[in-house]
Amino acid sequence: MEQYPIPQFIEQEGKIAFFISFRQFFYLCGGGVICFVLYYTVPFAIFAILSLIVMVATGALAFLVINGMPLANILLSSVGFLAGSKNYTWKKKESAYPFKAVKRIQIRKIDEGPKLQAQTSRLKKIHTQVELRSK
Repeated sequence: MEQYPIPQFIEQEGKIAFFISFRQFFYLCGGGVICFVLYYTVPFAIFAILSLIVMVATGALAFLVINGMPLANILLSSVGFLAGSKNYTWKKKESAYPFKAVKRIQIRKIDEGPKLQAQTSRLKKIHTQVELRSK
């Protein structure tokens, strides 16, 4: 039985020279063409500002990768999400703890129970002392 080589690293893009892939090369060429056209169509001061913006944007499109995805793919996905229709579906969740009948507990007032005379008289004494000092 003959063996054939299995392609590996199919997730990587093909490189043209050194570290630049086809996609990166064409982004940079596109940015260069835009700067070339701007050089002949607008005054130099505006050209300098616009070409700086264009080259930063094309450099980011060519080389910036966020979470393993190129910036161009992220931008296209976000535009597709914003332009696409959205279907919001609400589904009522059942409670994990169903409501049970609560037993009613009678609460006694404090005045109803027996009192310790020593504690109440001592509290009254402290209360009067604090009141007399604060005045």
